[in-house]
Amino acid sequence: MKVNILGSCISRISLLDGDCSGHGIAHDHIEMKYFLDKQNIALSVMPAPFSKNEIMDISAEELWDKSRIHSLQQCLNKSTVHMLLESDADWLVMDLFDMQNDFAIYKETAFATCAHEYMQTKCFNKYKKDIQIANLMTLPKWIWYPYVDIFFEKIMKKYDENHIILNRFRSNTYYLDKDGLVKEIPNNFKNPFQANDNYNQPLKELEDYIIEKYNPYVIDLSQYFMGDATFWDNLNGAHFEKEFYRETYTQLIKIIQGETDNRYYTEPDFFNKSRRGYEEDKLRVFDIEHGIQTLDMLISKEDFLWVNVLDKLDTYAPDDERVKEYKKFMNDFFVYE
Repeated sequence: MKVNILGSCISRISLLDGDCSGHGIAHDHIEMKYFLDKQNIALSVMPAPFSKNEIMDISAEELWDKSRIHSLQQCLNKSTVHMLLESDADWLVMDLFDMQNDFAIYKETAFATCAHEYMQTKCFNKYKKDIQIANLMTLPKWIWYPYVDIFFEKIMKKYDENHIILNRFRSNTYYLDKDGLVKEIPNNFKNPFQANDNYNQPLKELEDYIIEKYNPYVIDLSQYFMGDATFWDNLNGAHFEKEFYRETYTQLIKIIQGETDNRYYTEPDFFNKSRRGYEEDKLRVFDIEHGIQTLDMLISKEDFLWVNVLDKLDTYAPDDERVKEYKKFMNDFFVYE
């Protein structure tokens, strides 16, 4: 079984079962064909902005991250759809993280900048006076939703609704710091080429549109998780707790191997001491009193992340009477077996 990943580390690390330094897929019988990152599905079906020779003349030495040269050239050459269609992969796993990033407009077309790597190139310096920067999340839907439709109409000639998995993404607003306190993601991790929780609502609306119209399998777990300074040095809003990747991996494998009929999975494996990684997760520090305050705040905001915080409180202070009362409150909303 072969899988293409179109998206970001959200899906790639999920298929690695949380191993952020690994390669491929963590399953012996499932193979990764392509990992196409830094791509914007709406922009991928627009014309290429420059000649093929100009694009291929861009060198890795010009970039901040030299490993991104192929991704940048794919963005500019508009080769994403072709690669997906020509691939011999059976499945497409995708997330829409990159739809939150700024993009470039040049003459009658537009293109993804590969996390602004393009701005480091000689090509950019040549054309920069004619290039404008924008963000789809701030533009009216009628301008760019038709290009999303074109993208799906093309790729669904190969991948039908039963072979596409959408890994829903909500950018983190909060993270668990090493001192055990839940804190807000600093603004310096919300650059135009990074995840930004200010765009969570328009991205949710895009995902809802795709789900209703194209009916892929859906894994909707990111809204229940936060960032983790113990697991990540980079607090980018797309970097989650390890438990997110473990749970997403489990569901991805079940879908790919035909072990579930559930087309929309949104049930985090909380309040389960036998879950994979439970003992490892307990090694993190968690401040109980601050956790109670955070729980109250999240409930008042109707943010489902409160379930995550309550799970942590139940892990670290299961006999606390306040935790027991909150669990009774929770049972009015969710049922966990």
